[in-house]
Amino acid sequence: MPIACPTLNCTYCAQNMIAHYHFLCLVSEPKLRSWLPDDLPGTIKEIVEKECEQPSKPALKFDFTLEAAHWNYLYLLKHKNLSLKSALEAQKDSPLGYGSEFRPIETLEPLLAKHPFWPRLKQILTSGSSWDLEDLDEEKRMSDLQEALARGNHKGAKEKPEDLKKLGKKDVDYGFALPIPLTKLLKIPGICLAPVNIAPQNTIDEHGNIIAKDRLTHDQSFKFGSGTSVNSRTKEESLLPCIFGQAFKRHILQVVATRLKYPDVEILGVKIDIKSAYRRMHIAFETALRSTLQFEEEEIAVIMLRLTFGGKACPSEWGAASEIFCDLTNALLNDPSWDPEELYNPQSDDLPEPASPMEGVELGQARELAIDVPISDVGSTDVYIDDLFGFMQPTYLAPTMSAGSKEPAS
Repeated sequence: MPIACPTLNCTYCAQNMIAHYHFLCLVSEPKLRSWLPDDLPGTIKEIVEKECEQPSKPALKFDFTLEAAHWNYLYLLKHKNLSLKSALEAQKDSPLGYGSEFRPIETLEPLLAKHPFWPRLKQILTSGSSWDLEDLDEEKRMSDLQEALARGNHKGAKEKPEDLKKLGKKDVDYGFALPIPLTKLLKIPGICLAPVNIAPQNTIDEHGNIIAKDRLTHDQSFKFGSGTSVNSRTKEESLLPCIFGQAFKRHILQVVATRLKYPDVEILGVKIDIKSAYRRMHIAFETALRSTLQFEEEEIAVIMLRLTFGGKACPSEWGAASEIFCDLTNALLNDPSWDPEELYNPQSDDLPEPASPMEGVELGQARELAIDVPISDVGSTDVYIDDLFGFMQPTYLAPTMSAGSKEPAS
């Protein structure tokens, strides 16, 4: 588990609140602390101090070349006639092993066992993210596959072949996708192919400058002759409840309520992006086979081994982890026994001091809310898929304020 993101918010405990509002920080209430271990900081400290085993080198090759693709195909042939499941199980101690991006289950269990999302996360870390799909008969699957091979990718990807190759190579180089020969695709049982596109995005550099960025998107909603797609066959009732859908509304309510209580102080905000979040979570072998894409000019197909940017189930599956990250963050913030000087992420030493652009600027005032929004004086965190964002009042940063307290410490 990425210890830099210890998190768990009580989203599931307040389903009946007005306007879909649930409070993330009232972990001082006994009924909302039922999922927490008795000694939260101590349990986290034990996890942090445990050494993780070094993964072994995988036998499969992760080079974006036809030579590597053919090597991988021959390797699959040796495992129960092209069984991806057998090939992955043979390398479970490598980065190909399910859950290898997280700490071992037996290490995490004392911390997370009582969280409502833990059973799902535990299943994903044990056997990969498996999407519950409606059946597609073999004849229709093969027909769709042949049509997909003939059609190729979307126009945006075809018009930027070098960018497409660069993005595909990145996923392969990091071990997120397995290259195989495009000409062998029809021979591999269970394969489903969907077109890809290149989506333009913006990001920022370390100086805050906006820079252009391309993302490879996997159109798993595209329908071929069968009239179905991986996404249309995904059973929505099998997915976890969507908690992040109301994240921005909750955040705004918290900020307004805080401004009402503290009309004359600045409110400090923070936003943290979980790097390559989807690529940290493995997908199960049968889901991987249904998440294949092609690079026509290179004559290479790649089987995605991590969550895709286009799978309907992916936000929910990643939410099994990110909602826990968020919940733990709020729980730790509100735990009076937590000493930030003793238990903290060493990377925070490299962060600059909180900066305020508000000097000399008159603070805006909030209007009364139609609903009663409880707030935590130590701030709160929410999460939208892979982005954690929150705020705190300067009173918490002052020497007179102790973690988890409601009033200045004596």
